[in-house]
Amino acid sequence: MKMILSTLLTLALLATIHQLAEAQCWNGRQKTGYFDVNIGLGLLPTYAKDGGRPAGLPISASLNYRIQKNFSLGAFAGYSFTHGARVFRGSETAAPWQNRTTVAGLRFAAYSNLVGNWEFYGGMAGGVHNSRFDIMEAEAREKALQHGFNTQKSKLYATGFLGARFCLRKNLSLFTEVGMGDSLLKAGVSWRF
Repeated sequence: MKMILSTLLTLALLATIHQLAEAQCWNGRQKTGYFDVNIGLGLLPTYAKDGGRPAGLPISASLNYRIQKNFSLGAFAGYSFTHGARVFRGSETAAPWQNRTTVAGLRFAAYSNLVGNWEFYGGMAGGVHNSRFDIMEAEAREKALQHGFNTQKSKLYATGFLGARFCLRKNLSLFTEVGMGDSLLKAGVSWRF
């Protein structure tokens, strides 16, 4: 948690310093017909409520095409790997587990008008959520399987998201986003072309 807080504070400080140094860097940008590529790292894993700890930071990527000044369509993908320990059905002691989650799908976003170097957005996403959950202890795994535990699950899902983007240069910005998928909270870099 300290790492997440220090990362967010550092990003906020850098964004504030840069805002003061270079105001209105998005003014010369085209209004439609361009792509945004976003690469992000998850700061809060999806399975935090299960007491899981990320084995590495969740990673995500998206490609969005600005169809109108304030609307975009895009595609996304993400991956997270979490592990922990818990008591499973049919077992009396906690057993270690790991979960590998992959998400992919399409997204639609609506953007605010620019506020200085900031752009705020929100939208909807839908796609496939694939989770591979492994119980690492053989005895606990067998008992869980006897009680109907399923190790791999794929399902369609729909979610919403909210985000903000801070312009660093004409084609480069930082973003942060809240929503379900590979991570509940993510931050990263966005490149526009």
